Amino acid sequence: MRDLSGGYSNVHLVLPDDAEYIAFMRRIQDRRPSRGGPRAAGEMLGGLVERCVRHWLSGHVPLLEERILCYEQRQRDGLRAILYRELDSVWQIDDESLCLFEMKLTFPENMERGVGIRQLNIARDVLFAANRYQYILQRLVYISEEPVIVLEDLPALAPEDEYAELGVVWVPPAEVEKAAAALEITLPENWLEPESREGFVEDPEREEWKQYAGTAEPDPETVDPANPLAAALRRALGSE
Repeated sequence: MRDLSGGYSNVHLVLPDDAEYIAFMRRIQDRRPSRGGPRAAGEMLGGLVERCVRHWLSGHVPLLEERILCYEQRQRDGLRAILYRELDSVWQIDDESLCLFEMKLTFPENMERGVGIRQLNIARDVLFAANRYQYILQRLVYISEEPVIVLEDLPALAPEDEYAELGVVWVPPAEVEKAAAALEITLPENWLEPESREGFVEDPEREEWKQYAGTAEPDPETVDPANPLAAALRRALGSE
C-alpha cells in the first residue's frame, strides 16, 4: 500500500515560546555564529512588518496562538527526527478546517510568481498527514497599494473568506502603518522602498541571544530559570 503520509507523523501545533521549539532553534543558531550580531535589513524589516500584518489579520479573523508546526519525519538514515516549521498565521475555522496565511514583504515581480506558495504547500501536506483536517485553505498575504496578477489567475480574497482553497489577501500599506502605531513599532519612513532592505542593522535581540548564539556552550546556571529560553537551553544541553 502506498504511504500517503509523506513520512510525517505526530503532527501538531505548538506555541512560539514552546521550550522544545526554542531548543531546536537554539541548535540551528549554533550553526550561524553571526546570530545576535548585525542582521540583514530586509530580514529585520520583514519580521517587523509581519507582526503588523498579523495584528491587522487578527482584526478580521481569530488567529491561533499556536502557529509553530511540529512533526516527526523519517530521515534518509531511517531514523525519525522532530522538526518544526513556523507558520506566519493560522485561523482555525472549525474542528476540521484550517486557513494558513503566508506573509511576504516583497516586490511586484515576486508577487506575480506567487512567492510563498511553496511554504504553504509544504505546511499543507504536513498538516494533512495529521488525519485531523479535511480542509486546509491557503492564503498568500501581500502588501501593495495596487494588486498585481498573481500566478495568472489567483483570486483576491477577503481575510475572512472561508471557502476558496487558494488566493491572495492584499494588505494596504496604510493598514500596516496603523498596526505599527498600535503595536508601538517604528518602521523606516521608506519601508516600502528597495533601499530600506539593503545592508545590515543591529539586532535588537542581540543581548538576549548572545548566551545562545555563540560557538561556546553557555552556562545554564547563569540564565534566569523563569525564562522559557532557559528551560529549552537546559534541555538542549541535557542538564534536565
